Amino acid sequence: MADLKYIVEFMSSKGKIFKSSQKIDLNLLQSRKKLDVFICVDLKGFYNIIFHTNQKSRITLASIDSIFELENKIIAHQKHNNKFKYLLISQAALCSKAKDILKQRGWRVYNDLV
Repeated sequence: MADLKYIVEFMSSKGKIFKSSQKIDLNLLQSRKKLDVFICVDLKGFYNIIFHTNQKSRITLASIDSIFELENKIIAHQKHNNKFKYLLISQAALCSKAKDILKQRGWRVYNDLV
């Protein structure tokens, strides 16, 4: 999957600069999802959570629900909420209904990650 440097460079190209970043080990949360999850703190001190997926099949409502569940586990583990939430998609298409739900919940989706 993606490394931290690549994600930080991509986000800085989108205008988001972080002063600290760390990758979350999903094994600590008993998750077997094929996702990379990063917690970053921007220059204003706000927490950002970044999910990066490299799956090739279409991202549907079911996979979005599993991302929401994983986000709740991470919030409980980190003991703080995240102001900004991002989903970075490398290869898959995103279902329009899933995209609408993500936007309603305040997520920003980038499907142009190469």
